[in-house]
Amino acid sequence: MSDFRHISAEQAEGLLAREETVMLLDMRDARAYCQGHDPRAIHLSDTTLRSLVKYTPRTVHMIVCGDEDSGSQEMARFFSDYGFVNSYSVDGGYAAWSARRQRGTGAQRAALRLAVHG
Repeated sequence: MSDFRHISAEQAEGLLAREETVMLLDMRDARAYCQGHDPRAIHLSDTTLRSLVKYTPRTVHMIVCGDEDSGSQEMARFFSDYGFVNSYSVDGGYAAWSARRQRGTGAQRAALRLAVHG
């Protein structure tokens, strides 16, 4: 049995940027997912989970993000137990993921203001 890895939201973003075979799995409830999610994320419902386990190559990087660390850690461990060799849990869950995106957006706006207004 291999084990999952804990990663920060920044490390998860790095994996998404450089790996060709990576899935970002949002395991929050459907309402929370519909209220806002990363456009690259797949909502992890029971049906989706069954399909992923059945059809996804075990070399795909599986990044799990949820409301709580314990839930995403359990799900990352589940993928690891099913033979996925690259299974990750995002530390801090969706709150950390969302905060990282907001920081990036603010930094991008500041850079644009500087470029436009000098």
